[in-house]
Amino acid sequence: MARKVSSLEEQLDRLAELRGQPPSPEGREQVALYLNSRMNLVAAKAARIAGEWEAAELTPLLTAAFGRFMVKPETTDKRCAAKIEILKALCKLEHPSPSVFRRALRHIQMEPTWGGTVDTAAEVRALGAMGLAQTSDPDALEEILPLLLDPARDARIGAVRALGASGLPGGTLLLRLKALSGDEPEVLGECCAALLRAEPAKSLEFVAQFLDHREEAVAEAAALALGDSRLEGAFAVLRNAFEHSAGQPVRRTLLLAVALLRRENAIDYLLDLVQNGGSPTSADAAAALATYNQDPRLQERLDRALKARG
Repeated sequence: MARKVSSLEEQLDRLAELRGQPPSPEGREQVALYLNSRMNLVAAKAARIAGEWEAAELTPLLTAAFGRFMVKPETTDKRCAAKIEILKALCKLEHPSPSVFRRALRHIQMEPTWGGTVDTAAEVRALGAMGLAQTSDPDALEEILPLLLDPARDARIGAVRALGASGLPGGTLLLRLKALSGDEPEVLGECCAALLRAEPAKSLEFVAQFLDHREEAVAEAAALALGDSRLEGAFAVLRNAFEHSAGQPVRRTLLLAVALLRRENAIDYLLDLVQNGGSPTSADAAAALATYNQDPRLQERLDRALKARG
């Protein structure tokens, strides 16, 4: 006898079907019904669809669902599955009310794990920071500030991203202070990336100082942030760091960052290193150019450089 499909599975399957369809009034009505579900996985999937469809009319149901899953959350919303998707949808919809984001920003959810408990709400706090930064709340900066010192790395990264995207007065100064105060390489890399997005011209020199950081992982994170920025001035910064760097892992990452710039002068530089650089440098430059493996024209240039090298 075939196993009876559970109500949860049926609802998730129906939501998967809805997600694969173009938005429609009937579809929105069904998503609204699923947002009222007491099952967190169902509400989570419905919230994801609401965000993808940019269904602003469902905002009241999203905020109501968030409040519902904040009641006894350790049992009603394990791993914060529903709250995370609801907050993502509200951020995408640029929900203007700060109250739900303030609440998310302060939420801690301890759940049992082997040998104790673990906080599962780091992403909730991160999304709360991002959402609050999008509102016109005059106290947003003060609310987000403590999250820069959150015990959870992902929450700190969320605070950094929120400050970088907010355009709030004083936000970039807080990011500089955070970078100078030190943290894990991933967090410092996010600080560099956020600064380069928020104040490109003013941040190049500041980020460049981290390229010779005593921790190689920090130097590499700063290099990749510069590469991802694709700023014109980043090429000279990365080239100078490469030509004065002695650490092989960092040198390899610096060349990868040069490739990520996707600028003609950066590509020419790498091709010259392939053809004329020392053996390790030539190999690293060729590896960096592998990021363009879908570009036949560049692959031809790389082949010519390798042949010219002999």
